[in-house]
Amino acid sequence: MTNNIRLNVKQKQSLQLSLRTWLPLLQAPLQELDTLFKEYSYENPFLEVNSSFESSSSNNSSFNSSDDDKRGFIENMSIYKESIYDKIDSQICPPLFPTPNSQKVAQEILFYINDEGYFEGNIEKIALKCNVYKEFVENIRQRFSYIEPIGVGAYDLKESFLFQLAELDIDEELYNFIKKIISNLKNIDKYCTHHRFEDAKEVIKKFKTPPAIEYLADQPYVIPDFFVEVDDDIRIKINNDYYPDIIVSDPFKTKNDEIKKKLKEARDLVNLLELRKSTLYKLILIIVEKQIAFFIGSELKPLTMSEVASELGFEESTISRAVSNKYIKCSRGTYALKYFFTNAVSKNLSSSEIKNYISLVVESEDKEHPFTDQDLVEMVQKRYNVDMVRRTITKYRKLLDMPSSKERKKIYKMQD
Repeated sequence: MTNNIRLNVKQKQSLQLSLRTWLPLLQAPLQELDTLFKEYSYENPFLEVNSSFESSSSNNSSFNSSDDDKRGFIENMSIYKESIYDKIDSQICPPLFPTPNSQKVAQEILFYINDEGYFEGNIEKIALKCNVYKEFVENIRQRFSYIEPIGVGAYDLKESFLFQLAELDIDEELYNFIKKIISNLKNIDKYCTHHRFEDAKEVIKKFKTPPAIEYLADQPYVIPDFFVEVDDDIRIKINNDYYPDIIVSDPFKTKNDEIKKKLKEARDLVNLLELRKSTLYKLILIIVEKQIAFFIGSELKPLTMSEVASELGFEESTISRAVSNKYIKCSRGTYALKYFFTNAVSKNLSSSEIKNYISLVVESEDKEHPFTDQDLVEMVQKRYNVDMVRRTITKYRKLLDMPSSKERKKIYKMQD
């Protein structure tokens, strides 16, 4: 009994000391484990890491990653594509930016350009940092209108369109008309009777939105952490193919304190890797049990991270880390673990189910008379027999990145 108590205390102390290693290891995406452990091995001579997915052979089990999955993942890692930042950086040179000062400011502006190509910085702060007037910074930002891809460096969609418009070789009447439309895009339908509207529409259709759309990263190659099959039984299998093989070597017979410390660190890492597997397995088992209806073709039920944390005996923040960047593959597809957590609208009705319903309804709506948010409220109330307020439906619609009924009507007109 005393030995057991000592062992438990020792284990707890070991875990506390390893907490800084454990939490990042729990949070790391499956495909980054190899890199993470190789970094550890550079600092620890007793730790050897072999990339499991490079050497493992797949069998016929439906649970295992296919050769195509592995090939796709490796190709995705190995092909380099020029980024939007590389493209812009290569153009920060004379004659557009002839002086060291102009190049310095341009590089600072580049730092504040987001992945879509829009400028998100503060002109005054850049001016202070570069010790120049704010008018000079704005002048340099305007020069970005001549950089490819045209439209980058703009504050927003309208300015990006103006940058792109300025580069076109079109007649003055059409240029001025398109400029007027850009300044009032929300009310584009008011210009539909203009004799140059069709010409303007064809030009605007060719504008890139966002301006860096060609450089936006492809969807990351998703590697499922677990495979789930649900029929008469629930079967869950970890995707071991992408876990690194860890070997702890111990070549020394006599050890000083420093060697002992490194050996312990290496063994702790092996234990923590196994702890990650068992923790994620328990987490996914609870998710599958709670959302069993989804896995047999129905909708998600209300489920919060707080509930799962309580059941597993963890802090909610730990569950949030565990869920981050993790995926499961099942008969319905591959899903992020975050997808399975959804708030309750009523006892057995989740917000996810209502959002799915709104999406289906809007997809089939009359293009001449799109459903207003109030229409959607009434339809949801009738279908699910729940009280609902319009602001909640509006929030769900915005979360679905769905324009309002008026904006959808304009979009439908443009498409026609």
